[in-house]
Amino acid sequence: MGSENIFRNLKLADLATLFNSLCGLLAVILIQEGFTYLAPILILAAAAADGIDGYLSRLFSGSDIGANLDSLADIISFGLAPVAIVYSFAGDEANYLLLTALCFYFFCGILRLARFNTSHQGFPSFKGLPITAGGIILSAYVLTGENYFYADLATILAFVIGLLMISKFTYMKVRKPELITPVALLFGVAILSYIVDLTYTHSMATLLLGIMLLYVISPAIKRTL
Repeated sequence: MGSENIFRNLKLADLATLFNSLCGLLAVILIQEGFTYLAPILILAAAAADGIDGYLSRLFSGSDIGANLDSLADIISFGLAPVAIVYSFAGDEANYLLLTALCFYFFCGILRLARFNTSHQGFPSFKGLPITAGGIILSAYVLTGENYFYADLATILAFVIGLLMISKFTYMKVRKPELITPVALLFGVAILSYIVDLTYTHSMATLLLGIMLLYVISPAIKRTL
C-alpha cells in the first residue's frame, strides 16, 4: 500500500480508531494543563470509540491495517494516557512505588497487545484482562474524586491490573445487546455528566468502577458457577 493511498484505504472503523487515539493524546496534554477530570473523561470516550470501531469492523469489514492501528491507538489511550493521568492526579502523594507500578502497568499493556496481535483473534474470549478495561478502571478511579483517591491504592490497582493483563485468565467478549446496551448508556451518562455537574460524574464513575471490578473478577465468578 503506497503512502499516497493510505487515507483512501481507511475504513469507517479506522476513523473510530483514530478518534480513540486522539482522545488519548488530548488526555495526556490536558492533564498537564490542569484539566483534572476532563482527561479521564476522554479515556471513557476513547473506550466508547474502541467499542464502536469493533462493531463497525464486524459490520462492514475492516481495512488491512485495522488490527495494528487499533493496538497502536489502545496503547496511547489505555496505556500511556491513564499512567499520565493517575501520576499527575496523585500530586504530592506521587512516589516511586506509584511510578514503578504505573510503569509495570504500561509494559504489561504493551505485552498484552503484542500477544493479542500474534495470536488468533477470532476466539470468543480474551486471554488476559484487555488493556481497554485496565485504562477504564484507572480513569474511573480518578473520576470518583479526590476524596476517594489514595496513591497507595492506585499503586496496588495498577500492579494488579498489570498482572491480570499478562495472565492466562480468560475474559469474555461482551457483545450481547442485553449486556452492551446498559453499559453503553452508563458510559454515555458518565461522559455527559461532566458538562452538567461533577457530582454526577463522581457517582457515575463509582458505579462504572464497580462494574469494571466485577468484570475483573469474572473468571473467578465463572469458576464457582
